[in-house]
Amino acid sequence: MNEHERLQLLVLARESIRMRLLDAHELTPTREEFPDDKFWQDQGVFVTLTEHGELRGCIGTIMPVSPLVQAVASNALSAAFSDPRFEPVEESEFADLSIEVSLLSVPAELAFSSLADLQSKLAATRPGVILRRGVYQATFLPQVWEQLPNVHGFLEALCHKAGLHTESLSQPGLSVFTYTVEAFSEDCK
Repeated sequence: MNEHERLQLLVLARESIRMRLLDAHELTPTREEFPDDKFWQDQGVFVTLTEHGELRGCIGTIMPVSPLVQAVASNALSAAFSDPRFEPVEESEFADLSIEVSLLSVPAELAFSSLADLQSKLAATRPGVILRRGVYQATFLPQVWEQLPNVHGFLEALCHKAGLHTESLSQPGLSVFTYTVEAFSEDCK
């Protein structure tokens, strides 16, 4: 995405939230507003909200299941109003929100022979990571490495998020997928 296209997506996310706060109709992106085909290709997207530097909501879709503009609009609403970790955003907070959009590559399974091998591979590239064991799954965007730079702590926190014991990291049946992101935020415009 070029700078103008990034700005369009950030405005779309902000306007989606603003329209909901005003109890107006839901914002529906159109081809006139977003004529380039890249906006209409299915894309995995996360929208992250922060307020005064603190996480305020983060929701997304890992797999590309809907067109980019629709994914940005719907995930912005979900991050603002449906993240179970937070109360819904209120109108008084709107001006203090900062929005980040992360465009995800399609996740690829990571082959590893041991916990040490897994840790080494993740430490080398610091990608987005999905842990999956049975019905339990969780992901951290690559940006989480900034808060959890130690690979052991990163994996422990991801296990906790998934509802898994950390021993799961050394046991058979664990699948690990990685992905990259193109992230941009209002703070960088």
